[in-house]
Order: sequence, then structure tokens, then C-alpha cells
Amino acid sequence: MKKVRRQLIILTAGLLTTIQTFSQETPLTIKTAIDRALAYNSSLKADSLNLQTAAFQARTAKADLLPQVNYTAKTEYNPSIPSQMLPGHVIGQPNKDYVPVQFGTNYNMSNGLEVTQSLIRKSTRLQIAIAEFNTGIARTKHRLTKEELVYQVAITYYALQTSAEMIRTTASDYDRLQHILNISKAQYEQGTLKRIDYQSLEMNVGNKLAYLNQLQTQYNDQLAGFNYLLGLPPGNITLIDENIRKTGDSIPAGNVLTQREDLHLSRQLIESKEMEIRSIRAEAKPVLNSYFRFGYQAQLSSMDKAFNNDYWFRSSTIGISTSISLFDGFRRKSRVGTATVQLQQLKLQLEDQQQNALTQWQRENEKMRNNKVQYRITRHNLDLAEALFTSRMALYTEGTTTLMELLDAERDLSEARDLYTQAEINVQTGIASVHKARGTILTDFLNSL
Repeated sequence: MKKVRRQLIILTAGLLTTIQTFSQETPLTIKTAIDRALAYNSSLKADSLNLQTAAFQARTAKADLLPQVNYTAKTEYNPSIPSQMLPGHVIGQPNKDYVPVQFGTNYNMSNGLEVTQSLIRKSTRLQIAIAEFNTGIARTKHRLTKEELVYQVAITYYALQTSAEMIRTTASDYDRLQHILNISKAQYEQGTLKRIDYQSLEMNVGNKLAYLNQLQTQYNDQLAGFNYLLGLPPGNITLIDENIRKTGDSIPAGNVLTQREDLHLSRQLIESKEMEIRSIRAEAKPVLNSYFRFGYQAQLSSMDKAFNNDYWFRSSTIGISTSISLFDGFRRKSRVGTATVQLQQLKLQLEDQQQNALTQWQRENEKMRNNKVQYRITRHNLDLAEALFTSRMALYTEGTTTLMELLDAERDLSEARDLYTQAEINVQTGIASVHKARGTILTDFLNSL
């Protein structure tokens, strides 16, 4: 039994040393942790590249309105020169109706430039507007990713604070039980305490240490997830501010439907789909292009004359072309129908999201009120449990109360502390959840930290 007690004491000392090292370095506040996550989180970095992608896509669409310049060069060899039938009287053979005559040379060469410019193309201008609008959609999606990251960092930070506080209180409970065990040992040796009561107390001490070890394991697991959010290696010993500080819990009034980024994104998607429908319909409008061609061509009977200027001829063309789509097999009509159905889906989804947002807002506010009530109740119960245990401890030292009554008081105190710690953290997490439901987690919430 002594050997077991010695091992338990060594384990407790190690846990307490770990807890003490938290305060030996400058800990991260929740504001500092969020700032670091926004700067180094790998998932957020990857998501931010969508902004660049959208910008490049907008530039790609704009390129269709700029002049298009192409250079072409061609060399052809004709092993068999084609023939064409001509009337005999044309070539001095009137006795024959048609005579085959070869046209062309064995070698044809050409090179030149072609410049085209779109003058009127309504569908292209609408596609450019859509691409530019998609840049705003990418920014909204990025803000949604940032909101989720800030919320996850805050929730995980509060969870770490809860675990750290429970580790401290459980370690304090363990020390208290160890002190009672020392007193009980003297009573047991003097014959004033039953063996079964002393062994029961030893078991309680061991269970408390096992629970302390479980809390430390839970803390390490939460810390690994916290490091991931902050862009740190899983094994990094990141110290947080374990003192639970209350943030402002006054939530400003305002229309939740105008501040949530997910609803803003849905409205943007609806507008983008409407622009897409207009763009498809605009494909039936006339298209007007201008073009300019300039080049050289040569027809040679042998390649040794390729550098002889006498065989090269210059040509140039300037023109305007117009095209109008008359019938495309109902392709546009089908595409418009598809886009219209998708637009209806987006509008229905927006209605559902608005209803869900209002429900979530009301639910989080109600939970927040309940958390505040629970916090006041657990604070009062903790004061009562501390006073009761202090009285029981004094009576047990005087020998006027039983060990079981003292253990009951200790168990009530430990439970009251855990409930108070959880209630205190629930208020903090509730504040973050209310801001997330309202759409102000990147503004009012961060400003309150």
C-alpha cells in the first residue's frame, strides 16, 4: 500500500508541475490566439487563394473585349498537283469539250498577322459582369471561413480554460483528501477509525488522482486541436491564459437578417444566377466584330526559290463581320430553363436560411439567459459548499463528526466547483454563439475581447 501511495504522489507531483509551468511563460490571451489563427491557419490560407482565383477569372473574361492578335505561318508540299476541267475552246482545243488542267505549284508558303476586335457582343459584357461579381462572392465565402475559424478558436480556448480550471480544483481536492488521509491514518493507528473507513478514504484519494490524470489527458487532446487551429505543430506546448475573464455580454440590437454573411452569400448567388440567365439570352443578340489581316504568300515549284522575293506577294484585308444566331436546336432555351430552376432553388434556400437564422438567434439568446441564471445559482451553491466543508473539516479535526460526513462535504464541494466552472465557461461560449448567430463575430465580438 505504501508503494502505491508513493506512486500516486509522484504522479500528482508531475501533474502539478505541468500546471505550474503554464504560468512560467507569457500565456496566449484569446485575442492573441485568434489573431495568430487568422494569420497562420493553413486552411484559411488555402481559402484565401480563392480570392486570387476569382480576380484572375475576372481578368480572363475581360480579355475577350481586348484586341486578339494571332500570327500564322504555313508551308505546304503538293506531291500531286490537282487538276481542274476547263472547256476545250478556252485553252485552244475546241475539238474537246473539257480538258484537265493543273493549277498550283508543288510548294505553297504563307505567313501573316490577324487582328480581331469585338465591337458589339452583349453576352460577353454580361459574362464579365458575372466574373467581377464572383469576386465579391469569393470575398463573402472567405469571411464565412474566417467567422468559423474565429468561433472554433474561441470555443476551443474556453474548453481549455475549463479543463485547466478543473485540473487546478481537482489538484486542490486531491491535496485536501491527502491531508484528511494523513489525519485519518493517525486515527486508524490509534484505533479510533475503522479499517474499512480508512481503506475507503484511500480509494477516494486514488480515484481523485485517476480523475486528475484523465483531465490532464483531455487537456492535452484539446491542446492538440487548438494548436492545429493556430497553425502550430500538434506537440507544441502552447500556454493559454487560464484565468477566466468575462467579456462584454451586452449584444446590440439589430436586424440579424442583414448582418449574417451566409444570408448575404445566398443573395449574391441569386443575383449571380439572374445575371447568368440574362447572359444566356444575350447570346441570341447580333455580334459585331472587326478584323484586319496582313501577310505574305508564295507559290513555288522548288524550295530553292523560297528566299527569292519575286515569288512572294503581299496581301491585306480589313473588314467587319456580323453574326446572328437564328436557331441552335433549342440549346439556349434549355440552358435558360435549367438556370431558372436553379434560381428558384436558391430563392427557396434563402427563405429557409432566413427562418433558420431567426430560430438560431432566438435559441442562442434563450440559452444565454439560462446560462446567466445557472451561473448565479452555481456561484451561490459553491459559497455554501465551501462554508459547509470548512465547518465539517473543523468538526472532524475535533473528532465531533464522522469521516463519511466529511467526505460527503468534500464531494459536494468538488461537484459545486465543477458546476460553477462549467457555468462560467458556458456564459463565455454563449456570448460567442450569440455573436455567431447574429453575424457579428468578426466585428462586435472581436472588439469586446
